[in-house]
Formats: sequence, structure tokens, C-alpha cells
Amino acid sequence: MNRLMITGAMAAAGAVVLTGCVAEVPAPVTSAPPMTEAAALLEPQSTQIIDDTLAELAAADRAGDADLLVDRVGGDAKILREIEYALADAEDGPDPTEIPSEMQAVYVSGADTWPRTLVSVTEQASEDVTPVVLLWVQDSIDAEYQLRGWAHMIPGATLPAMPGTSSGAAQLEMSTDTLDPNPEQVLTNYVKLLREGEGSDFEESFAADSYRERLFAARETLTEAAEDSDGEYTETIETDVEGSFVMGTADGGALVFSPISLTSSFTVEDATVSIPDEDEPLLDGELDDTVTHEYLDMVALYIPGPDVDALPAVVAAEHTLINVSDS
Repeated sequence: MNRLMITGAMAAAGAVVLTGCVAEVPAPVTSAPPMTEAAALLEPQSTQIIDDTLAELAAADRAGDADLLVDRVGGDAKILREIEYALADAEDGPDPTEIPSEMQAVYVSGADTWPRTLVSVTEQASEDVTPVVLLWVQDSIDAEYQLRGWAHMIPGATLPAMPGTSSGAAQLEMSTDTLDPNPEQVLTNYVKLLREGEGSDFEESFAADSYRERLFAARETLTEAAEDSDGEYTETIETDVEGSFVMGTADGGALVFSPISLTSSFTVEDATVSIPDEDEPLLDGELDDTVTHEYLDMVALYIPGPDVDALPAVVAAEHTLINVSDS
């Protein structure tokens, strides 16, 4: 029986945000259009949240122990860090994603209800990577703000201008009627584009982004490889509307933060599939003729305001492998 290595295309998809370094982050708008919101956090409070989060991350990173992420890191962010620790623990394993301590922008919510969000954009860690967009969520009045996810900026992307920290940004619902189409519909259409690939009816509804380009390229490569081995390559892509969050932008648009789950299955005939050594810590089972990869991604999607002549655009994205299985 032959052995078929599943490697190059997956590596390309995983590096979706790690090439290029030109990304723009406008300064917050201090003279935004009139709004009723007042910032839910004062600047010293948001600074303390960020500092506490980075300190908690640093302690967990030193120990390689996600159980130390208890107060300021939770949800998908904790899941991803635990995966990164498992990979780092292997021989010659990669370091966890670097979260720079210097911030170039901080956006706070102006909501008086919950959940609320806090967003910051880091400086570049190096010339090889783009700035990181960080998302915190406060679920209730008694809850701490927790880091729930991060995503590197898309090379060449520009974040929208956001209301300043004195007023804060509107905390919008996915189904808000202030935008047409609303954030839920725009996100749904983007996920349909991801599923359908190049040639989708939705391709011209969104600005170009390297996240989907690399997913499409990996899909094409793996589909051809499976067909060459009389096999099959399939994908399922889903998003979590309930787990998505929306902040209003200074131009009357929205910045949507959403998790996306992607599961791919590669099956061949009369061969055994294998994976790169660096993915072995995530393997559940013993591989034969099928390998399934599970990814937990995050995207930041900008929806322009009604008077802005631009298409919705993914401005930050993260593509992270979290599990490999034999079925």
C-alpha cells in the first residue's frame, strides 16, 4: 500500500496571515457623528485590562499550562492557547502566537447593556507578521473582560476609523436594522462565498482578501491530489452567529468579529495518508486511508457605512488547526 503525505496545501492555508506586513490602523475619531453612547471603560481601565491579560498570558506561556488562563483569557482564545502549548511541547515545536505588548489602537464599547466588547490592535511583532487584532468580551456586569480571540491583520488591509475612547463605539446586534444588509446577512454571505469558492455569486460582493484566497488554493490542491489517488476531498464551513460581536464604526458601518469552524476530510484509495511531524501532537487515532483536519478560525469583517463607496472586507483573520483525526 502506498503512503500519501498531506502537507503543502495545509501549511499554505495555515500561514494565511503570516505574509506581508503593510496594514493600516487609523487613529480613533474623536469628533464622530452625534451618538448617545458614552464609553463603558475609561482609558486607565482598558489599559489595566490589557496589561492584566498580557501578564496572565505570559505566566501561562512560561509554564506551558492553559489551566493558568482563568481570569482574563477564556473561550476560543483559551482553546487555541492550549493547542499551541501542545504543539510547542513537541521536539522543535513552534512557539505560541506572539501577542505584542505595545498597542497602536484601543476601541471601547459605548453600550450600557451586556455583552460588551473591547478591541485593541497591537504593533507588529516583526517585519514578517502583521499587527494582531485582539477581542475581549464582558458577558455581564459581574464578569471580567476576557480575551476571547485574536486575528492578524490581512496584508494591505485597512481597519475602519472607530469612535474615540471618550464616546465609545455602539454595540450592535447581528440583526440590527441600522445597516442593510445587516451584519448577520453579510457574514452569512461571506461564509457562502467560502463554501462555494471562486466563481461564487458572492465573489463580487466582497473585497479581495488573502484569507479566502489561500483557503481556495489549498482546497484546489487537495481536491486534485485526492482525485489523482481515486479519493475525495470535502469541506464543511460554519460560523457561530450567537458567538459573534459587532461594534459600530465612525462611518456608520460595523466591525464584525466572528468565529469560523472549518472541517476538511481527505480520503484515498489503496494508500495510507500521513501528516507532517509537527501536526502529530494533534492526532486522534491511527491514520489509514482518511485524515480529517479541524480548524478554529476568527475573522474581523468590516461593513462600510451607507455613505461609503466600498465593499465589505475581511480586515483580519486567523486560521488555526486544532485537531487531526482518522475519520
